[in-house]
Amino acid sequence: MIQIRNLHKSFGSLEVLKGIDLSLDKGKVLVIIGPSGSGKTTLLRCLNLLETPNAGSLSLGSSQLAFDGGRKPRKEEVLKLRQNTGMVFQSYNLFPHKTALENVMEAQIVVQKRGKDEARKRSLELLAKVGLSDKADVYPHQLSGGQQQRVGIARALATDPEVMLFDEPTSALDPELVGEVLKVMKELAAEGMTMVVVTHEMKFAAEAADTVVLMDGGVIIEQGPPRQVLNNPSGERAAQFLNLLTEKEL
Repeated sequence: MIQIRNLHKSFGSLEVLKGIDLSLDKGKVLVIIGPSGSGKTTLLRCLNLLETPNAGSLSLGSSQLAFDGGRKPRKEEVLKLRQNTGMVFQSYNLFPHKTALENVMEAQIVVQKRGKDEARKRSLELLAKVGLSDKADVYPHQLSGGQQQRVGIARALATDPEVMLFDEPTSALDPELVGEVLKVMKELAAEGMTMVVVTHEMKFAAEAADTVVLMDGGVIIEQGPPRQVLNNPSGERAAQFLNLLTEKEL
């Protein structure tokens, strides 16, 4: 489903990704953790070409792209890859002048050219899926942060992506609202959705991930099943980072 080989990304003289190799099978969940500045969000953004890698290759579903020699993907290649991915960001990015229902309908009508009736039906199904059937006609400012993020998840699912990408989806939420978003994400994982999640939620990583990757300084320093990476890391730097996270949770 996803194959990443020797992926590099620099911003000017700053090399953020220093040769990433990763693979993920269909229906599996990959959780990426690491300190700020480790490159985890940049890696996630490279997966749907919000950032263009400088070297290496990326295969996602039926999209296969190589970036060596500074090659930039063609517009149609970018569109094809993005049609296969849904992304949920830290901030909710909802249209403030549109209702929850209209926000979920928008991409279906504009990008996928679905009819309004079909888009409305699909959107209502997705709002029900994330537990917001009663909020279809409500505007974003009338929703809690957790509710807005769940609308964001429904919107990302509306285009029927093969892979869902989550960039610290609970980081902007009050602690009491985190659980409702993670619950939806766990349900998606249980249903077999292929997911790549950048997060600091270690409980989610332990319960939902098939593979956990720990990044630091633009490289992967630990990779494996949650129990191995979270409970028995092999490297000193990984153990130090995980101990700091544990202390914060206490």
